Amino acid sequence: MILNNQQIIETCQRGDILISPFNEDQAQAATYDFRIGKQGATTSTKRIVNIEEIGYFVLEPGDFGVVTIFEEIRMGNQYSGRIGLRSKYARKGLIATTGPQIDPGFHGRLIVGLTNLTPKRISLPYKDHLLSVEFHRLEHATNKPYAGPYQDKLELGAEEIESIVETEGMALSEVIKTLQSLSSNVASLTIEVKWMKWIIPIVITIGIAVIGVIVGLK
Repeated sequence: MILNNQQIIETCQRGDILISPFNEDQAQAATYDFRIGKQGATTSTKRIVNIEEIGYFVLEPGDFGVVTIFEEIRMGNQYSGRIGLRSKYARKGLIATTGPQIDPGFHGRLIVGLTNLTPKRISLPYKDHLLSVEFHRLEHATNKPYAGPYQDKLELGAEEIESIVETEGMALSEVIKTLQSLSSNVASLTIEVKWMKWIIPIVITIGIAVIGVIVGLK
């Protein structure tokens, strides 16, 4: 069963699902909105940035990054969540590369992978609504709750940073910058060649005229 907004609120009030901090205004018709958290890192920065301090998280063209979600969540063993990127960011060309589900028994903050597939930078303001999560109530509680590597994880760790910093070869963002630079150089060279097409005949004409004058003087 998919929970509607009132059921989401009631489930959180009972403590079957815990979202901290919880805000009823973030409960939509049949989803709950999760916001951009305090930490992020991208292939272009190659380090953890403090989104709260800066005020926003930037993904350059072609950038891949990871961000923490602001809310901490604890799922009861009879509930799961389906994760989706909010449409306003999907329409901008952003792709969320996180797992599709929050498993029963999960506790922690979601860590979301994001890819900017556009030729323009995308800015994500701190605490802006990023994900929509659809909650499902299982017919029976699971006897195998989540116990994976992200259990109790509340911030970015070494493995997330290493996956960005130690990426072999050029990141897509670096490829785009290189291609843009190459395009600029080619455009500049094209302009120079066009000028040369005009200048060379003029120089030749002037040269011939000067030779003619010299010959005439003789």
